[in-house]
Amino acid sequence: MVVDTRTRILLLSQENATVSFVQDVLASVNYEVDICSQPTEMTSCIRSFIPAIAVLDLDYADLSNTAILENLRKASPETLFLGYAQDTSDITFATLSHLEGFLSIEDVHLQFMTHILRLRELYRLRHQFHVSLRKIVGHSASVQKLYHHVEKAIPSKGTVLIQGESGVGKELVARAIASVQPKFVIVNCSAIPENLFESELFGHLRGAFTGANTDRIGLFEAAADGALFLDEIGDMPLSMQTKLLRALQDGEIRPVGANRPRQVSVRVIAATNRDLKQEIARGKFREDLFYRLNVIPIRVPPLRDRREDIPELITHFLSMYSPSGIIPEIQAEAKQVLLNYSWPGNIRELENIIHRAVSFMDNGVITLKDLFIDEPPINIEKTSTSTLSWASMNYDQFKEFQREQERGFITQKIGENGGSITRTAELFGMLRTALHNRAARIGLDLHALRKNRD
Repeated sequence: MVVDTRTRILLLSQENATVSFVQDVLASVNYEVDICSQPTEMTSCIRSFIPAIAVLDLDYADLSNTAILENLRKASPETLFLGYAQDTSDITFATLSHLEGFLSIEDVHLQFMTHILRLRELYRLRHQFHVSLRKIVGHSASVQKLYHHVEKAIPSKGTVLIQGESGVGKELVARAIASVQPKFVIVNCSAIPENLFESELFGHLRGAFTGANTDRIGLFEAAADGALFLDEIGDMPLSMQTKLLRALQDGEIRPVGANRPRQVSVRVIAATNRDLKQEIARGKFREDLFYRLNVIPIRVPPLRDRREDIPELITHFLSMYSPSGIIPEIQAEAKQVLLNYSWPGNIRELENIIHRAVSFMDNGVITLKDLFIDEPPINIEKTSTSTLSWASMNYDQFKEFQREQERGFITQKIGENGGSITRTAELFGMLRTALHNRAARIGLDLHALRKNRD
């Protein structure tokens, strides 16, 4: 049996027959093992050794005390804890909540390695997940909440529905959730013609239709035993929503032209920038499919709701796009504009602006002109919503004020781009379809706008 020798295990116990047994078992499979038998040195031992797994004798040094367990976790946050006890009747739920595994003394001799292997795999998956999660930059309260929800979603097998505006990083979140999967297959539902949807998702047999010269597996089978990411699920045609629902319910697909269904095991992660409840009300999305997808709901906040993360994101993108590897300087005026900008295209727009600024800057200094941002200041007194002050506005009036400001902003930018919706979408760092979707939600008809301009 080959075991990674870097897997470290720390035993927190006095030396006794059980510990000797555990040491012998671990030595036989080449783990790196240390023992801490001095109660006063437990915290320093775990901090210096940094084990993947700590095996705790809960009868030793009052290790069932939750305050002590909390201190040990703070000393080595990545470590997983496996506890055992002679008398299990005194172990409280509070103690168990601090452990990833628990055994009686009798079970130590029968099931110890089973638990160790399980925790070792969990440690590997968590490490892989945290590496992936670091790509989601930020430390705001909303991002910390997002981290927590994503981490909870990892071990589950339930379908995930990620909702958020275009450009907020929904695919990064999906990749983090699927980081422990051997496969990650992406489907952009807005990019597949309706007549090809079924063949793309479920595959087809030779001769099923004109042009089907060979058998072809679909994306569901391509993602078998892994994760399938259905991006822009809100753009999926109603006819395909019914077939997707059946595939999720039954765990099987039927390729075009096949007489029999095929079993397939896939974890489905879906994402959308649409409000699916509104789409249901409009008859554009199936309510039963929504609830089938929304087992684990995750909402990614827009950048304007996590402004404290903007400086960190700026630094991140500057380091990514600086050709010399030296982070450029940003003039105070330019930085202030970045902090105050409304970010309709969210993080994708910020990334594009920083990339462009690095390309246009002179002498390693980014100035206001390098940003190509021209957003007029918001003046509430000039809106047609009302001349209400902030204090006298109710929430509905405030939301309408926001929509009106956004309608005006998008209209202005389309005008600056000669009426081109495509160029305006690129400026915002979003797809053309995403800009149409966003405009529709705030009551702006881009087709009519362009027609009136023409």
